[in-house]
Amino acid sequence: MKYLTNLILVCLFLFGAVAAQSAEPVQPVDIQVSGMTCPFCVYGVKKQLEKLPGVARAQVSLEKKLARITPRPGQTLDMKAIRKAITDAGFTPGKVLSAGGAAGGSQ
Repeated sequence: MKYLTNLILVCLFLFGAVAAQSAEPVQPVDIQVSGMTCPFCVYGVKKQLEKLPGVARAQVSLEKKLARITPRPGQTLDMKAIRKAITDAGFTPGKVLSAGGAAGGSQ
């Protein structure tokens, strides 16, 4: 019986650790994209970005000339791969911004 109690306590501890880890906020990154002129451009950039490992979601705005990339929980974004994906879609990546709009460099 003591073994079962210990097993339950370990499971609860592990579940709590996993729940706490998945509760961490996921920080999206914004990057400027130039050269987009139509909804098909937006679609192409979005699809290229969503193919990348570690990318949970990509939102692309034609009006703002901006792509917002959200990483999967616990993963970091590879900015070199993101820039290459934008270039491969036929467009030019620009400044990297935080999701709030502050400049984060052009890595």
